[in-house]
Amino acid sequence: MEFAYPYLLLVIIYGSLAVYAHFNSESQMKTMCVNILSVVVFVFFFGLRGFVAYDWTSYYPEYQSLTDLRTLFTLPLNKWTWEPGFMIFGVLCKTIYPNYFFFQFLCILINVTLLMMFFRRYVNNIPLAFMIMLVMSGFEININLVRNSISILLFVNAIVFIEKKQFLPFLLVCLFGFTFHSSSLAYIPMYFIINRKFNKYIMMAIFVVANVIYLFHIPILKSLILLVADYIMPSTKLWVEAYLSMDLSTGSVLSIGYLERLLTGILLFCYIDKLRKIHNGNNIFVNSMLFYLCTFLFLSEFRTISLRCSYLFIYAYWIVWIDLIKCFTFRNNKILYLSFVALYSLLKVYFLNNNAMSEYYNITMENKPYNERLIHFRQHFNDVK
Repeated sequence: MEFAYPYLLLVIIYGSLAVYAHFNSESQMKTMCVNILSVVVFVFFFGLRGFVAYDWTSYYPEYQSLTDLRTLFTLPLNKWTWEPGFMIFGVLCKTIYPNYFFFQFLCILINVTLLMMFFRRYVNNIPLAFMIMLVMSGFEININLVRNSISILLFVNAIVFIEKKQFLPFLLVCLFGFTFHSSSLAYIPMYFIINRKFNKYIMMAIFVVANVIYLFHIPILKSLILLVADYIMPSTKLWVEAYLSMDLSTGSVLSIGYLERLLTGILLFCYIDKLRKIHNGNNIFVNSMLFYLCTFLFLSEFRTISLRCSYLFIYAYWIVWIDLIKCFTFRNNKILYLSFVALYSLLKVYFLNNNAMSEYYNITMENKPYNERLIHFRQHFNDVK
């Protein structure tokens, strides 16, 4: 259990700050201090982390191999290690100070700045938003999805342009996000559909179908991909089939995670009308929540594909779970809901991080060389598979 302690402590800190912020919401000074402390804690934990989890094993050697800007621009784009925006950012960081942890620290500064811009626009309890964000894939996004995290957070700050029906600024932000991670292109079509007021009964029917596909392991995606591959180029069918079989999901169907998604979906439809009114008729977060749930369930036969695609809409949790608190009329229902959120948060963080791969250390307290951590990584890589 000791591997999960730092992560549990971080969630408890944000939970405590959220309670304090709630009972002192009328004091602007106390609210500002709590918000600043939330940012400082976030930067300290993530920005000053050592070689933790997975993706540093690829980012560190790639960062070490970066050249200067003059040499970079002589190379063709297909020789660049990362997307152009992130590549230039990495080279600039290395030019200023070549230490990898400096680069990592600046990435987190970007993330926390974008998060604060987003939270301040849509929530009134910043520490609670940080806590829910961490529980709902925040640890994974900020530690293992360095490039993807920036593109996701750029998009959530472009939501305001969808509300104002300003396509050009929205497009420019998405294209800028594309220079950090190619997944940003998937957000561009969202401008035309994500703020529509869809019929809630049709939405409910789609959610039910997604659950049926998940529970009965109906291989819709694999069948469609193989059909298209066979039609376009029959010789590639065996290759596609072999690739897809590598990513087959083998987890339990009735897991705690599934039950949480089912409950979230039920609450979403029970209070959908109230949720739509909270942000002045904004349907974006309700639709995003449905997109997340259905993407995860429809693609569940392939674990990696399911996770990576659903991450694009994970931000919906950070807002909807807080908005649901405002939907309950009776105080006991609010207490019951908050108790569920607190218990689920602790359980999820514990089970996800109670393994040697999640061993956390802070560079201000410990100095563990790259080679030492690489040996540790190779020893424990398969522990959580």
